[in-house]
Amino acid sequence: MRQAKAEASTLREQAETEAEQIRQAAREAAKQGKEEARRAAKEADSARKEAERHGREAFQATTRLAELQAQIVTTDETAMLQQVGIYAYRHQLQDAVAYRSRLDSLQAEIKSLARTNQAVLAATDWTVNGSVREGRKMVRDFSKLMLRAYNAEADYAVRTMRPHRLVSLVDRLYKSRETIAKLGATMHIRISDSYHDARVRELQLTADFLQKKDEEKEIQRELRAREKEEAAAQRELDREREKLHKELGHYQAAIQRLRERKTTPLSARWRRSSPSSRPRCRRLRHEPRTSALDTSMSSPTSAPSAAGSSK
Repeated sequence: MRQAKAEASTLREQAETEAEQIRQAAREAAKQGKEEARRAAKEADSARKEAERHGREAFQATTRLAELQAQIVTTDETAMLQQVGIYAYRHQLQDAVAYRSRLDSLQAEIKSLARTNQAVLAATDWTVNGSVREGRKMVRDFSKLMLRAYNAEADYAVRTMRPHRLVSLVDRLYKSRETIAKLGATMHIRISDSYHDARVRELQLTADFLQKKDEEKEIQRELRAREKEEAAAQRELDREREKLHKELGHYQAAIQRLRERKTTPLSARWRRSSPSSRPRCRRLRHEPRTSALDTSMSSPTSAPSAAGSSK
């Protein structure tokens, strides 16, 4: 009996030990299953986020494509209008002085964005050899370098701006911004939207200012030419008027003289006139006229001589 009890106790202990091992294995399996389920959920969540990100990028790419296509159409229309001498202003202002004032205000805004570190965006958790301070300094130096390259491109566009080159210069500035974003992708360095929009508005205002200034110069040129023509016409009119006045004076004097002659008797006019103005009368001497017959009769000696000569 004791031996049977001992064997039964041994068997029970072995069974309990095996049961404990089975329960431990089941708990381990359940734990692993939970971890795998947790990892699967996490992977599914990351996959969902990645899909959402790709969807946002696809939407942004589609939107950007539509904007570019609209810009292409607008650019074609603008180029066609500019070919026939029509310029479409981006900012409707009164005159060139107003454009110059708006440009000055915008340039002050651009400088303020650069001073307050709102022109460039970059990573804030960058470290160098475990040092956050060195990482921030490195990011700051690279940000200044990228901003300088972007500003050089923008300043070149402003200096070489012509109204018909606005679209191409804006596209060139946009490509420069995209290149900076690609080069600074490791540190997340990029030009901020507000700063880029301000520089684009500067290009647009510069183009509008140059076009308005050219139009005002053309208007002033036309006004000067018109004033010159009007002055020449006025001088010609004055000369003709003076000539007409002189002729009118002559006619009026002649009419007055005729009226005086008509109303004044001839004897009174003769008396009032000066001796020098009176008509000169030549005195004629009344002498008797002699004919050839009288002459022959008055000279008797002339007949024989004449007869002798005839013989």
